[in-house]
Amino acid sequence: MNNEATECWRLLFNLVDEFREEAARRNRNMELSEFANVTVGQMRILKAIFAFQDKYPDGVMLKLLAEKVNLTPGAASIIVDTLVKQGVLDRRTSDVDRRAICIGLSEEGKRIVACYGDFFTGVTHEFLSGIPHEEYVTMRKVLTEFNHKILKMKEEHEF
Repeated sequence: MNNEATECWRLLFNLVDEFREEAARRNRNMELSEFANVTVGQMRILKAIFAFQDKYPDGVMLKLLAEKVNLTPGAASIIVDTLVKQGVLDRRTSDVDRRAICIGLSEEGKRIVACYGDFFTGVTHEFLSGIPHEEYVTMRKVLTEFNHKILKMKEEHEF
């Protein structure tokens, strides 16, 4: 069973890495130079801010963002500073607390996240169209259960 577990996590890691690298390669080839400069760490920040948009439309505070991506506020701040300089993120004063600074996606940041999302959706759609629906249902069930297990471990701080 240990060999199966090792094979499984390696396959998942490789899949995610290859997916991200192909998205970056595709975007570089399309001469969208801003994509070539987005690192995996920066993409994690962008994804987290995107996920917070509904709950925090004015932007998210740095401390909460850092917690979401499992970084120290200092490390998250360095990444945010770089993305602000690139025009991908905006710093905004909170409407609730004028002393608080919130971080949100700029129009360029929204475009970058949308382009990556479109790429991932397209590739996934192409893959799924080639497998029977029953296999998709099984795969989705297994991945969902695995995700719930990881989230539970994270909540319990065992991870």
